[in-house]
Amino acid sequence: MFDVSRIRRDFPILSSRVNGKPLVYLDNAATTHKPRVVMDSVARFYKLQNSNVHRGSHTLSNAATTEFENARKIAASFIGSPDPAHVIWTKGATEAANLLAYSLGDLLIKPEDVILVSTMEHHANLVPWQQTALRKGATLVPVPLTDEQTLDISAYESLLKKHRPKIVALTHVSNALGVINPVEQCCHLAKQYHATTVIDGSQAIAHLSVDVKQLGCDFYFFSGHKCYAPGGVGVLWGKEDLLKAMPVWQCGGEMIKHVSFDHTEFNDLPFKFEAGTPPIASVLGLAAALEYLSTLDRQAVQAHESALRRFVVDSLQQYPTIKVYAPFAENVGIVSLSISGLHHQDAAFLLDEHGIAVRTGHHCAMPLMESLSIQGTLRASFALYNTREEAETFVAHIIDLLSSTMASNQPIKPNSDQTIEATLPAISFPDANQLVELDQRLAAEPQQNKLALLLSQADHPSLLPQSYHCDQNRISGCESDVWLVCQKLEVHGELFFNFAVNSNAKIMQGLSLWVLSFLQGKTASEIQCFDVTEALHSRGLHRFISPSRTNGLHAIVDTIKAYTR
Repeated sequence: MFDVSRIRRDFPILSSRVNGKPLVYLDNAATTHKPRVVMDSVARFYKLQNSNVHRGSHTLSNAATTEFENARKIAASFIGSPDPAHVIWTKGATEAANLLAYSLGDLLIKPEDVILVSTMEHHANLVPWQQTALRKGATLVPVPLTDEQTLDISAYESLLKKHRPKIVALTHVSNALGVINPVEQCCHLAKQYHATTVIDGSQAIAHLSVDVKQLGCDFYFFSGHKCYAPGGVGVLWGKEDLLKAMPVWQCGGEMIKHVSFDHTEFNDLPFKFEAGTPPIASVLGLAAALEYLSTLDRQAVQAHESALRRFVVDSLQQYPTIKVYAPFAENVGIVSLSISGLHHQDAAFLLDEHGIAVRTGHHCAMPLMESLSIQGTLRASFALYNTREEAETFVAHIIDLLSSTMASNQPIKPNSDQTIEATLPAISFPDANQLVELDQRLAAEPQQNKLALLLSQADHPSLLPQSYHCDQNRISGCESDVWLVCQKLEVHGELFFNFAVNSNAKIMQGLSLWVLSFLQGKTASEIQCFDVTEALHSRGLHRFISPSRTNGLHAIVDTIKAYTR
């Protein structure tokens, strides 16, 4: 029987409290926490073995090299590789994908060739292939999804037959939806058309037993930090004939046999693709993580994670204003959802107040979100250490958010019109003095109250009316929709500027009004001098505003400055 309470004792961070509440960590698809054995492995290396690997002539280096190469054997065994030399250490899945797109792309792709990817790919397994296609004069073709948000196998077969792609790059598990793709079937079909297959296993490796021989793929890669290992390390596995034929990617130490000014002879596998000093401690930590997983009943772990997801999906699907994506597909334990009338950013902030960590946004899968006609989702992702009680807590707070949303005013929805009509209502531009009071209150509030103050600005009477929510006024570069209108006032020959703003996310409504507290009624020269980064730090907002939200604020300020030039 799977004992989650025993597992949790292996992860010290799970006893943490966030905002005074017990941590409920449901962001495992972004990164997993580390068990003690992993942290001990890293610490032991630095305390007792710290030395560079290979070519050493002293005891510490030899010991480090032995441990380092043993880690390669552990990784090879974990994924069913017949030879450890076929395992290449990388910085992570992203570097592995870029290595393949550059090196394998140079080997195989010619003008007018086709590279096949799925609509649900993470940007890391899409953009590198896109750039290779552009560089080589080839074409990138996406495989569509079914109405159930699963890979359309019928369309996949048709595209294979039509395009006869040179490379097929697919994710084993969707990072945004958690859907498990039938990669063994996909690889078998691709081989019928002589395509080389690349599988992104980043979201699969912590949940599924992986055997690269059984899958029948040519390449498989994953990141360590998503399977309980340290950050900064990943694995790229490939078939020997292709790895040998591929040109080198990065050049430097370790990946050479002999160097002269006239010629360089490159090293054998796996060192051919491992230029420079590797992340030794992280490699050892990865080996410890894989050994830790190997001691568990993987089928029991998978059943536990699936049961948690099934409970959440079944609990939330009964509410018509909650949309769960790919609810019935085979899944590793990810719930991706949206709540009508509540922006996913706002939901995440409110959940965080109760110690619940989730991920929101496009999840580095913009084409997938576009295919679903949404901007993003709220994603809760389960791991082996999550409990039924945590799943129940998540469900309870989602239902509370739903109740609060239904009790509040109607949500802001973008106007489908693309132009501003002459009969629009007058705009009530926010009063500059009231906005300054908002900033003063924000400066005076303790850190834990700042978020609530910003969210409360959703009721501000001078938010830009919905009639003005159109493409003409939409600011690009914001994760949520933000609309802005400018008013110019000439006083004694000098121009002053007022702005009205709104967003479909409450947090951005509050942040946008706060930004206006520095800019409303100012001259062009005053506005041009405003530094939003400095303002965020001065009010302590940088501590809980994510980089994507910060980028949105920069986009708002840049748009305002553009109006005044």
